[in-house]
Amino acid sequence: MTNFYVTYTMPSKEDRDGYLKAIQDEGIDEISRGEDGCIRYDYFYPVGSDNTLFLWEQWESREHQKVHCQTEHFARLGQLKEQFHATTEIQIEDRA
Repeated sequence: MTNFYVTYTMPSKEDRDGYLKAIQDEGIDEISRGEDGCIRYDYFYPVGSDNTLFLWEQWESREHQKVHCQTEHFARLGQLKEQFHATTEIQIEDRA
């Protein structure tokens, strides 16, 4: 099992909230949760920060997550990141 911890940083609370709303409105989060090998795909607002968003992705393997990265909805996430001026930091944890 592999965990991907993604921290998005945006210029403002409005950008952060708009980004998450767009993801939910387009169903990208739900589509991702339904992919083969996806165990968890959840967004969180970190306490004390108005311009960051946290995503915890958990996959059966790195290979499953690589397939996710080749999908149309993943490409759409990249477009939304640009639209809302998001930068990302990713930490990866492999677990037995």
